[in-house]
Amino acid sequence: MDYLVLGSNGFAQMGDSAFYKKLKIEMRVLLDYFHSSFPIPQKFKTIAYYSVKTFQHDFGDYQEIVLWYDSDYIDSLEESEIESDNEFFDLFWTWFRVIESVDLESDQLTNQIKETYFKSVDASKGEHLSVSIAS
Repeated sequence: MDYLVLGSNGFAQMGDSAFYKKLKIEMRVLLDYFHSSFPIPQKFKTIAYYSVKTFQHDFGDYQEIVLWYDSDYIDSLEESEIESDNEFFDLFWTWFRVIESVDLESDQLTNQIKETYFKSVDASKGEHLSVSIAS
């Protein structure tokens, strides 16, 4: 299995005191969005799935939505002399280009992430006012 990065929204920013809480919510909203708006086509269900993947960075770990897929199988189809294999290969990459081009920073998704986050914080404690201070 290999993965292809679909991305993130950018709502959670490293350095923000609520980074991990915001990141968890952002990833859940985006993953739900892909599952509901771009479900894995039936013909790809045995070779692909969406997931959240953690990446390491000098400033701290971050997460992105990825598509895991059976790269060995897909790659083998490209070289196949069977027409249906070539069609499946093309169909997979055409579908991927569609999901890869989704605007994860759209106002709709950003607002949904913000709304979900604000529902999760205790406003009486000022959790919604957390900001990072640049040094």
